[in-house]
This record gives sequence, structure tokens and C-alpha cells, in this order.
Amino acid sequence: MSIDQLRVLTQLQGLNVPEEDFESIAIRLSTWLTAMEDIEAELRPLINAAEPIPPVYPREEF
Repeated sequence: MSIDQLRVLTQLQGLNVPEEDFESIAIRLSTWLTAMEDIEAELRPLINAAEPIPPVYPREEF
């Protein structure tokens, strides 16, 4: 993710991030996203084999 993309995302969320923090945040986010891709690649067969759990709302009448 580029710093420009990160800047847009933080603006959309209404976050005030100092300019000097964007590089560090971009590096950390990139590392985190890469790790999530690795986890997904390893667990994909298990995730695809699981039946989804439908949402149940506490006040929903059955």
C-alpha cells in the first residue's frame, strides 16, 4: 500500500495522522497484510470446507 493510499484511508476515517508517521504505518500495514495473505493461503482449504454460521440477532423471533 502506498503512502498516498494510506493518507486517503486515514482521511476517510477522520484520523489526524502526523505526516512523519505515514512511512512507519505503511511499513507495518504492509507487513500485517502480507502475514494475513500467508495465513489465508495456508488455511484456505479449511476455511472453504467450513459451513458458514448464519447471523443470529438477539431480538430476532424464530
